[in-house]
Amino acid sequence: MSAKSKLEYIWLDGCKPTQSLRSKTKIESDFSGELKDCPMWAFDGSSTEQASGKESDCL
Repeated sequence: MSAKSKLEYIWLDGCKPTQSLRSKTKIESDFSGELKDCPMWAFDGSSTEQASGKESDCL
């Protein structure tokens, strides 16, 4: 059985006047523990006020 790691992606949203923390969690098998090995993971920037509704995927 492979080892599993929980990766927590945390970022600031674009809400004004006060930004809030947002996060997503991902489970990875056999993760090395190195930041360079974290996979890129997109989020919808329009729901966090960081992009308009058109082409709103953010990395």
